[in-house]
Amino acid sequence: MAPQKRVETAIQTRADDAVAGDGAARGLPPQRSRAQARAAVRPALTTGTPPLWARTTYDLLGETAQLLGRHRFAVSDAVAAITCTLRPARVEACARRHRRADPGLSPSQARARARASYREYFRTVLDLIWAHGLELKSVARNHPIDGWENIEAARNQHGAGIFGLAHFGNWDMAATMALSRGLRMTTVMREFHPELVNQVIVWTRERRGLQLFIPGNAARGLLQALRRGRFVALLVDIPEGGATVEVRFRGGPVLFSTGPAALSRHSGCPLLPVACVREPSRYRIIVDSPVHPGSIAAMTQELADRLEALTARAPEQWYPFNQVWTDEPSER
Repeated sequence: MAPQKRVETAIQTRADDAVAGDGAARGLPPQRSRAQARAAVRPALTTGTPPLWARTTYDLLGETAQLLGRHRFAVSDAVAAITCTLRPARVEACARRHRRADPGLSPSQARARARASYREYFRTVLDLIWAHGLELKSVARNHPIDGWENIEAARNQHGAGIFGLAHFGNWDMAATMALSRGLRMTTVMREFHPELVNQVIVWTRERRGLQLFIPGNAARGLLQALRRGRFVALLVDIPEGGATVEVRFRGGPVLFSTGPAALSRHSGCPLLPVACVREPSRYRIIVDSPVHPGSIAAMTQELADRLEALTARAPEQWYPFNQVWTDEPSER
């Protein structure tokens, strides 16, 4: 084998390990072999596009949300209020997590923030439909990106970059805003059920130009995307699979995916912490400066620290509805 080919194969093997992970070591079902993972790399395509009636309905919902403007939130806020009323124990658990993340909160303030998190989350869900009706030119004009110089530096010096995000704000809108600026984007998404829901989600994202891969077999495709000048965006705080490392985040130990740091080390592309925050009349992306090169563990901890600082800008847009920390009792 030629030296260059051996180097590329070694890089690919380590990336497959980092992104796909050693499931057996973590008590999970065995992962596919490296050869199987490389052979199975494919975009997260469904068995087909959604039926015409589903596409038409989604288009109409997007147009309706556009016409309603901010009044659209009356619907999502009502759903959030009903959810909080029907699930008081979940709201209390969310409040406890907010208070652990921000010890200065009183119990009543923590409960208010928990209810606000539910409200913000359902607004994010609704805005998946609302954003479907947006023209990319309108997105670029009305929704700012702070730290664009960090993106330009990554593109000019390395050809691409890796965006590391947490489940905070609206990560789907972040992709739409990046696409509106002409960035070619690739990400990983889990498959949803029922199949029709998965078809609609994939259709809406790919129609905007977002390239999608499935967790567990994405490493090769993500590395290829970076080499082709595509930016890769990955959520790190609720790993869908693959290797993880324990970091300190929001007041305790949390498992973060090592995928972004591994991709950065193996590709040479910078890892940029990113958040997309909802403001009263628009969204705003904040792109932080690159994480310093180092070990995968050190880079992932620095990413966690940076994302925690970004989360503090709008803590009600953090959604700790389920177990967050590894030392937290599991919910039954």
